[in-house]
Amino acid sequence: MVEDQKYFEEFDSLFYPKHIAFIGASESSTFGSMMYLSAFKDSRWNNSFYPVNPKHTKIMDWKCYPTVLDISQPIDTAYISVKTQIIPKVVKECVEKGVKWLIVFASGFSETGDPEGEKLEQELKEIIKGSKTRIIGPNCLGPYNAEIGMAFTFASQKGILGSVSFMSQSGGHLSQLLDIGFKRDIRFRYGVSFGNQIDLNCVDFLKYFRQDPKTKIVASYLESFGSGNGRGFFLELKKTTNIKPVILWKGGYTDDGSRAAFSHTGAIATDQRLWASMAKQTGALIVKDNEQFWNTIKTFELLFPKYFPNGRNVGIVTPGGGSSVNMTDLFADHLLNVPELTLESQEKLSKILPKENVNIKNPVDLGASGFVINIFLECINIVVNDSNIDIVIIPLWPHHLYSHFFKRMIKVQNNTLKPFIFCLPSIADSFELAQRFKQVKKILHEYRVLYFFSLRDAANSLSLLCDYVDFFKSRNIEIEDK
Repeated sequence: MVEDQKYFEEFDSLFYPKHIAFIGASESSTFGSMMYLSAFKDSRWNNSFYPVNPKHTKIMDWKCYPTVLDISQPIDTAYISVKTQIIPKVVKECVEKGVKWLIVFASGFSETGDPEGEKLEQELKEIIKGSKTRIIGPNCLGPYNAEIGMAFTFASQKGILGSVSFMSQSGGHLSQLLDIGFKRDIRFRYGVSFGNQIDLNCVDFLKYFRQDPKTKIVASYLESFGSGNGRGFFLELKKTTNIKPVILWKGGYTDDGSRAAFSHTGAIATDQRLWASMAKQTGALIVKDNEQFWNTIKTFELLFPKYFPNGRNVGIVTPGGGSSVNMTDLFADHLLNVPELTLESQEKLSKILPKENVNIKNPVDLGASGFVINIFLECINIVVNDSNIDIVIIPLWPHHLYSHFFKRMIKVQNNTLKPFIFCLPSIADSFELAQRFKQVKKILHEYRVLYFFSLRDAANSLSLLCDYVDFFKSRNIEIEDK
């Protein structure tokens, strides 16, 4: 435990650096460093940021240094954006300076498949061997910290601080996740893009996120274990999933995808069955694409651990018989159940609804009565309180996309600990609906309400949620704060 605490404290300086150097900074660059300089200029490090470039004496009103060794202050983190061939020289200077963390942006290493690229990676590892200097990358963007505004990616927008921490072999996926998170109100804590993982790797960051008390959900995009190994990752994963969910998006799970992963980060193919087996044994949650990733993160962020379901029984309340059949098939296909309501609940519904063109068993088809808000709300309340139901799904039509309607439904939701999910109609095909949804979205984000744009996404995410609950139950692990 003492060793774990020391490890945790050492990593803190990566996410909370005091002094940062940027080696290769240039105002004239059309890529690389120029994209990040403005981020540093507007950050808390404005007065503790040190550009390094022997061709300049000043950059954006900062003094510019010939080498990192010329900086008088101790440097916590150095970002390296120079030509691949001179990176070894720069890394040697950083080791001599005692820089703890090196973020190597550059690509052109093992991912090229060229032996020279692999040789260069080995050279960098030899240079830092036995020193206190660690490398993140190469071929990466580095760390992200929502608490202090460390977001050195030009695509990021500032969201609200939260409890989701993530790691990614892809800088593009990191940027996209931050962008989607801002739009869908996923609230992050820490993140890291680590590219080829020649030194620090997924095992290191998983261990850090496990120990961080404010990280409640861990999300990861991986193509390989990098400098880590399968057994090390498995053992750390097992420790982590006992206390917090881990969502794994494994890139390159097909033969073609594996080939693409190699050209991206030099990832060596690993049998997908190994990942599936690891997930089954540890309770980790495997997703296969970006939409599944975002939706599953959002589901766990909002429902873990307070709103965990007791089982897989779904109650559906909607106007529309045909759509209710479609929903039942979709949820059943994702190993969720749509059981009949208790006779008591059916009797209550029968007193509210007409006898024709409705279904009071489940899915509850309200027919035209579903467009009368008081009737809709009364029926939802009955289903929420039914002892056969663990999860409540409310698919909505365009006619329901009004703020006052959602505010009243959220009051019903606040009286239950059962997961309560809205499925909204596609707004992509209608400008008028998209405009109307803007106000509704503000309410959903303010009250932290789970919603989906597709029933399939809802079914998939809820099925994974139930898988995690089943994992806990199978091992008699208590889910705290239920």
